[in-house]
Formats: sequence, structure tokens, C-alpha cells
Amino acid sequence: MNRTNFGISVVGMILLSGCTQSIIPGEYLDSTIPIDSVVTYENQIKSVISQNCIACHSGNNPNGNLRLENYNQVRNASEIGTLIQRINDAANPMPTSGLMSVSTRVLFDEWVNNGFIEN
Repeated sequence: MNRTNFGISVVGMILLSGCTQSIIPGEYLDSTIPIDSVVTYENQIKSVISQNCIACHSGNNPNGNLRLENYNQVRNASEIGTLIQRINDAANPMPTSGLMSVSTRVLFDEWVNNGFIEN
């Protein structure tokens, strides 16, 4: 029995010694948000929406019948999950040109988790 436990311990140590790389891929370490910063609609989210979403999601006939022209519209789309789901969906991303950077998508997560702060 002692030889079995010893053998299992040796195999376990060998397997664990191969785990020298970071568990977190580099893309997740990329962050433009200072730790002490609070994400708000006016300071971060609005500009991301303007650069990536507003061209298709505004006006009288917005794509997907989803308007993202102001705080309330963006908040509502985020609360029901539509916006957050689509910006993280690699198979069917928004914007259609491809997923936004991880650091940009993290902005939305922080905004939602902190209660949709406007200003």
C-alpha cells in the first residue's frame, strides 16, 4: 500500500511540474482599466458604442430592431442580456467585423456588475 501511495505521489508531482505556464492567457491580462477606475456610460461605454455599434443600431430602422443611441437603450439591452451576449459570441459577434478586444468587453462586464453607472 505504501508503494502505491508513493507511486501516485511521484506521478502527481511529475504532472504538476509540467504546469509552468500561466493559466491566464495573455489576452486576458490586457486591460486598459486602472484598478481604481469606475466604468461609467459617459466615460467609457458611450464611446465604445459610438465606434462599434451606432452605425447599424440607430435611426428609424436599426438592425435587429435594437437601438443603442442613448444610455437607457444601452442599459436595457445590457440588462436583458442581448448586448452582452452578442459582444462575447465568437460564432456570431457584434460588431460583425469580429469580437472587440477582451479589455473592451471587460468594460461592459464592469459596467454591468457596478450597476450601470451613467456619469
